[in-house]
Amino acid sequence: MAERCRQTGRRTLLFWSLAGVILAVTPALAQDRPLPRRGDYLSQDVLAAGPIADYASKHLRKPPAGYGWYQLGRSFVMASVATGLIVEVVIL
Repeated sequence: MAERCRQTGRRTLLFWSLAGVILAVTPALAQDRPLPRRGDYLSQDVLAAGPIADYASKHLRKPPAGYGWYQLGRSFVMASVATGLIVEVVIL
């Protein structure tokens, strides 16, 4: 069964546990925007914010020259710094 959360308006999945208690779980990938895909382009506001500098602490590989890691919600995308073309997506 899926319902909308009263506070956030996001869809929440409701499950019955073995003890008869209702567990409310919001899907980890539920976001207000669709998930990024390879071949898509980053928006200008994301590009203007610039790539994240500390990609190693997030366990991301070093991007090649001219590319950078950008965070979109819970996912990270490697995209061209000049054009915003997404070449790799990591969803956490």
